[in-house]
Amino acid sequence: MRFIFKDIAQKLLTKDRVLKYQTWIEEAEKARKVGSLNEKKNQYDKAEELITFYTFAPLERVPDEVKNKVVQEILNLIGINESVGEVKLYFERDLPAPDSYLKWLSEEVKHHSIRYIRKGAETRKRLEGSTQVDAIIETDNLLILIEVKFTSDISPYTKFGLVRNQIARVVDVGISEAQRQQKKLVALLCTPSELFIKRSRLYYYKMQEYSDLSNVKSDIPWHTIDEIRRTLLKTGWISLEEIIKLVYRSTGKYFNQTDIKEVEQFFKERMLF
Repeated sequence: MRFIFKDIAQKLLTKDRVLKYQTWIEEAEKARKVGSLNEKKNQYDKAEELITFYTFAPLERVPDEVKNKVVQEILNLIGINESVGEVKLYFERDLPAPDSYLKWLSEEVKHHSIRYIRKGAETRKRLEGSTQVDAIIETDNLLILIEVKFTSDISPYTKFGLVRNQIARVVDVGISEAQRQQKKLVALLCTPSELFIKRSRLYYYKMQEYSDLSNVKSDIPWHTIDEIRRTLLKTGWISLEEIIKLVYRSTGKYFNQTDIKEVEQFFKERMLF
């Protein structure tokens, strides 16, 4: 068990994140040797950050034409047919909450059900920090924000925002960032197929709702419907199994077979390959 594609991680992640991933791997290896099932020591088995990284990291080490082809195929899977141009990949990038939302929230929190949260908001300058997006693919004309879930569900609220679900949050910060870059926004959710198809998580229902932009508007009312229509190109879902196969089918020949076998084992352990 080792940190696969560590050189890519050192290029695209902070030193702290690389160290955290490495620690998860080392702790899990020790736990397996002694047969420990301690959840904390086996964080490696369920860490969505590692799943995200191993899913998309190969795109950073292949020729541009291959990278472009893979991104185009990903977009085709959710019904988008646009040329992509130059592709840039980022992991765990923070996008700030829009000022329009923070202004709206400062009034909304006055009606929060929990008293100490209402009182706590009175002394806070900012009621919500940045949203960390699991992975981002930027093209010449698109900003693709990717949320990856393994066994967890989306969060249905933040501390001060009682009705702030995680998909709406990604769309909200994405609209502001896409406008800043003068690009169209795509919000992509990747989860195990079984959990989505069996409708066992909140994200299934939200992704269905958000196919109608009026429902997006109802969850981020500080944006106008015209603003949403101009900026948000699509919200879509692709199973982790499908996107993993797509990426590795196109990039596998650019990696040594040891890396490929080990990453396949990683996904097989999680029933994703």
